[in-house]
Amino acid sequence: MTIEDFLRLLLRNLFLLILGVALGAAAGFGFSFSKPEVYSASALGYVSASSQTDEAGNPIQQASGNMQFQYSKAQSYLPLFNTRAVGQSIVDDLGLQSSPDTVAGSLQAKLDPNAPIITVTAFAGSAQEASDIPNAAVEATADEARTLESGGNEDAAVSVQLATYQNAVLPGAPESPDRFKYLAAGAAAGLLIALAVAWLRDRNDSRIRTADDIAEAVDLPLLGTLPDVKELGRAKNGTLPDPKTFGAREAIRKLRTNLRYVDVDAPPHSIVVTSSAPGEGKSIVAGNLARVMARAGQPTLLIDADLRRPMVADQFGVDGAVGLSQLLAASVSLEDAVQPSSTQLLSLLPAGQVPPNPSELLGSRRMKELIEELSRSYFVIIDAPPVLAVTDAQLLARHADGAILVAVPGQTRSFGLTRSVEAIRGVSAKVYGVVMNRASSSRFTRLAYGDAEYGYASYGKYGYGAATGYDTATVVPDSDDEVDVEQAGGPAEPLTSVGAAHVVTDSGSDANLEDTGELRSARGRRAAPNRDAE
Repeated sequence: MTIEDFLRLLLRNLFLLILGVALGAAAGFGFSFSKPEVYSASALGYVSASSQTDEAGNPIQQASGNMQFQYSKAQSYLPLFNTRAVGQSIVDDLGLQSSPDTVAGSLQAKLDPNAPIITVTAFAGSAQEASDIPNAAVEATADEARTLESGGNEDAAVSVQLATYQNAVLPGAPESPDRFKYLAAGAAAGLLIALAVAWLRDRNDSRIRTADDIAEAVDLPLLGTLPDVKELGRAKNGTLPDPKTFGAREAIRKLRTNLRYVDVDAPPHSIVVTSSAPGEGKSIVAGNLARVMARAGQPTLLIDADLRRPMVADQFGVDGAVGLSQLLAASVSLEDAVQPSSTQLLSLLPAGQVPPNPSELLGSRRMKELIEELSRSYFVIIDAPPVLAVTDAQLLARHADGAILVAVPGQTRSFGLTRSVEAIRGVSAKVYGVVMNRASSSRFTRLAYGDAEYGYASYGKYGYGAATGYDTATVVPDSDDEVDVEQAGGPAEPLTSVGAAHVVTDSGSDANLEDTGELRSARGRRAAPNRDAE
């Protein structure tokens, strides 16, 4: 995994990471309240020495130059603080419920490196005990040291003694638990767990997101990428609106151009548009593709072969009562079943009545003959059911010249796409490529997953407009009037007239085309003022 992959992993799982840190911090902070509060306080003791004593034997004058002696004596007193005798004296003096060993073991005594001063620190569950114990510890240790120095003789003179130098102060807040440390530790633990979960999710994520994912899943070209915009979807009344913005129109044109050059040795006359699973927009792609093919001067017929969930009639606002099912059953003629649309050169063949045996009808010899007959006069686009749901798409792909699969970034699974290709190829049918539908053009998605296409810019800031300053109104008029193809120099070259070509690359550049006489004439026709017949 590269640094870029890791950063994208963090960006893709940003919400999960934030949630993990928040939950971990909350858990750590809450766990700190399960720990008992511990207070601490410290008292100071000073070890002094006297060279003279009074008649009673008590030291009366501090010895000069005897600091080293005092310091060594102070070191010898340190172990006394943790003895059972000192602990018992503290328990008796303060009336504690703890054992002498526990009290003595809780004391920490250390010697100042520059003076014979001993710092005694005690830890207790209450602030009062924490301040009382070190004060009592200094006195108890002083008594124990005096007893040891005098050999148990209370009347003996002692030249060295430990005295209280500074009493402990009542602590204002507990020393532990440190809630901030628990909070930080919990946040760090939550982040690590969230990273592990994110890595596992990313490792097991089989959804298609970019052209690279398609190339890894199936050995097929990406024929086009349609942006996730409202105008490339159905309206509320179920109809399919005509795209107005330049980005949406150009994405469909690009699909048309790539499809024209997808197989130059045997150009398709009929194609099946399908997907691996329902809800991936194959009917919308088929409808938009049919429109753009017709507007390029190609007589086009859109057949609704999804006899289980027909959509074409509603998308184009035509009567779908009579259609393909009656035509296959020989109950109506072709002229009665085919209907014109509002787009010039585009005809529609609705599904008709939903039959009880769709697979038998679509796999029949009559369906094969019908497609062969219609493809002589039209470029036939067949809207078929999803491949993995039923066998209809496989049967139709075998009758047609080939099929294209529709995939949705973040929804289509790679194994579903692979199985769909294998299913179609399993019946000796051809798959021309994949169309990526509803590709997000948001900056966040592109940063987190990469561009859907190789280096393809956001549709909101399409490459032509960004480079030349064209705006949407300049490139594509908002007028709904159809442009006369003949006035624009005639239609583009038919699918059967190209000698050799190459699929348009994702960057929008054409590969080398064989300069046949037919291609030169097609170029001459395209030299008309309008760039495209839309």
